[in-house]
Amino acid sequence: MVNLPKAVGMWAKSGAPRRAMGRKPSDGARAQVWPEWHGRINATRCRIALIDDHVVVRDGISALLALEPDLEIVGSAGDIASGVALVRETRPNLLICDLNLPGISGGQAVQILRQAVADAVILVLTAHDSLEYVRAAFIGGAIAYVCKDAPRSELLRAVRRAAGGRRTVSGQVWDAVLADWLQHFKPPEHLDNADLDDDERRVLRHIALGVPTWRIAAELGRGVKSLEKYRIGLMRRLGLRSAAAATRFAIEHRLVSSSELDTILEVREP
Repeated sequence: MVNLPKAVGMWAKSGAPRRAMGRKPSDGARAQVWPEWHGRINATRCRIALIDDHVVVRDGISALLALEPDLEIVGSAGDIASGVALVRETRPNLLICDLNLPGISGGQAVQILRQAVADAVILVLTAHDSLEYVRAAFIGGAIAYVCKDAPRSELLRAVRRAAGGRRTVSGQVWDAVLADWLQHFKPPEHLDNADLDDDERRVLRHIALGVPTWRIAAELGRGVKSLEKYRIGLMRRLGLRSAAAATRFAIEHRLVSSSELDTILEVREP
């Protein structure tokens, strides 16, 4: 179990001095701030609400985030009922929530918050790093998952990515997720390259990368309706019933590269 006061203290001690408001950040700093922050006094800050049943954690996180010029704490709560009321009242850009709150556990907190406020953007900040909790959080609707013993820089990175709509997990949790995937990964069945011609491989690649149909048609020199019929026939032949299945097929058969896969998943910074 993580020592929560100690973890919060480590975050605070590792914090850099607060930048003067209105000072133009360096190019490196600009890439890290919340997308709607422009380094000006009147710029829009990321409005954040906290839900955690430990006062020391709420106070510590609030103090930590208050040091950042592009972040703003709009309120905090210690249980799910007051948390729902807080989110409905303040409409924050991001909600940082613990998993274990009084009366509930696991991913129930995330599910309740998403049911009460459908557009809530939730970052889970918890002491638990087991895969069961990770799965429950993301299935419930969280966009990010960070452990309370993560470094200050990792928490801030996750906060800004989540506020910008990008999924992320902390390094320790990501290592566990990756290890689990590798343990259960089954090599794809053999696929003779002769089974797919150049156009078929290009179409599958584009589907996996999210390229719209009209653009694929233009690249292959086909009409949109013709390309759509071609795509349906190709997927039917390969037993692929959805774009997600086509994406998995392209990944398993290495029709997309690892760097392209990183871009799709957006788990790590480019």
